[in-house]
Amino acid sequence: MVTVVRISLNNLVSAVMLTALLSLGVFASLALNSESGTIDVKTVSITDRNIELSGLLYKPKSAATDSPAGAIVIAHGISGSKEMMSSIGLELARKGYVCLCLDLYGHGKSQGTINDGQKEPSFGVYAAIQYLKSQPYVNTSMLGLIGHSLGAGAVRAAAFKEPQIGALVLIAGGVGEVTQGQQYGVLNSSYPRNLLVIVGKYDILFEINDLTAKQLPAVFGTQQVIPEVLYGSFSSQTARKLLLPPTTHLFEPIDQTVISESIDWMQKTLGKNPAHKDSDMGFVYPQREAAVAIALAALVGLTCLSFFPIGGLIKADFHRIPTRTLSASSKKWRLYGIWAMLNLALFVPMFAVGSAVPFPPLVFGASIAWWTMSTGLIGLTLLAKFSEKMVGRKIRIREELTASFNQKDLFTSIILFAFLFTITTLLAVLFNFNFRVISPILRDLSSANRALLFPAFIPFFVSYFVAESLYMHKLTNMRTREESNWLNLRNYVSTILGKIFPFVLLLCLQYIPQIAFGIWVFPSFLGFLLELFWLIIPIFAIASSFSWWFYNKTGNVVYGALFNALLMSWIAAAVFPF
Repeated sequence: MVTVVRISLNNLVSAVMLTALLSLGVFASLALNSESGTIDVKTVSITDRNIELSGLLYKPKSAATDSPAGAIVIAHGISGSKEMMSSIGLELARKGYVCLCLDLYGHGKSQGTINDGQKEPSFGVYAAIQYLKSQPYVNTSMLGLIGHSLGAGAVRAAAFKEPQIGALVLIAGGVGEVTQGQQYGVLNSSYPRNLLVIVGKYDILFEINDLTAKQLPAVFGTQQVIPEVLYGSFSSQTARKLLLPPTTHLFEPIDQTVISESIDWMQKTLGKNPAHKDSDMGFVYPQREAAVAIALAALVGLTCLSFFPIGGLIKADFHRIPTRTLSASSKKWRLYGIWAMLNLALFVPMFAVGSAVPFPPLVFGASIAWWTMSTGLIGLTLLAKFSEKMVGRKIRIREELTASFNQKDLFTSIILFAFLFTITTLLAVLFNFNFRVISPILRDLSSANRALLFPAFIPFFVSYFVAESLYMHKLTNMRTREESNWLNLRNYVSTILGKIFPFVLLLCLQYIPQIAFGIWVFPSFLGFLLELFWLIIPIFAIASSFSWWFYNKTGNVVYGALFNALLMSWIAAAVFPF
């Protein structure tokens, strides 16, 4: 029997409000990103050794043939993108500079792979400089470079090849053993011209004492580098300065101190464009990022509400609501705890597996895939073997999933995902807008290679989200239609907290001792891996919101599991570098 789907007035009003909120968030961001039309923002394509590179160009309208402006290339870190550096680009453009935020080899929408950096260590930055030099609105005597992490090494290599670079900003990279080689040049007290080094005080990749006592003294022409002290001079183009803002590796490109000091450095070294009138406003990128966050939250809500008309279109059954009551609180949090321990215990080992078995062939992407798949499979195995001790009854996994799955579920998940993918792709193509959490997480699959990798990730994520739906929803959040909205909301909050709390706790365990006592609990590369949790936490919160909503409305674990497998496969295929 086909169930008739009735969309209540409340749902209709909610859908209208969320659509309006999404529209406001998107267009507020677009307006802020162009300074209300005073900055032209567009994506440009640059060819470097038959490799197509993608750049995000910020061109103030004051930059013209009769009043050429200084120009700056900005490069991101490993597994980053041009959008991650756009806060610096936007604020510098508001000061009159032409800024090109570049997707390095293998990243974002650029072709090539990270291995191409062995042949050209500038990762395309040198080609980007030549592109800017060819533009009639660029003053070729006012050129600067800014790079973060991997991008810092790239801009240093580009500066060695391009003698016209007048200012160089290295953010958490470009110094130390990684950049020792002829292709990077030898840093000293006069080369490169006007060097600003910025390293976050809580950057796991740097030992501050080594930086100030060993790595930088010869470069700064002193025996001990004191942060915030200017060495050399701007008049002789030998200015040097070290800054240690209180931030972490991932957040350095959006730190206000980093951005303000980069702007000040470029103004003192490159000079100002007299034809440009600076805005009296402070930074606008925080408002832009807030608008993006509002738009992302609205998109999640709009997708959930679209579940009803899309499901009704293919005649899915929406009345499979379980009649059992909520599991006892102790059992609920026990399952949350087991699932959390599996996630945390397998994280580092599976990163090693992903390095040894690089499939799907994306940096970090393979490790994430193996981590989630192993967590899902082991989680299902534990339920099958020890369910009576865990939940008080025997769980037959195959029967549970068979009873939940049918073709309607598959089609509903695919159509709903297509709805989400279409919205985001249209916004990216028509308005150059990307939903992001620091890094763009929902973006169009820009190349055939990335599109082909999308289905390769799906099998890895399916087992994970099936297991998670059992642990986090079916066995813990049983409900009836008679539950109050307050209890329903409480269930949602507890589910999200149960999902993200272990990751948040681990970050607290890492950073609180460092901030309070200067001690890293997880040093070196292990600590660097934990930086990924800053991105994983919001993505998992979004995925858990989807699966909770779908299960809450249907009592079916399959909708959310399949939808999230598609969602995460899309994110992985679009974000990680080749």
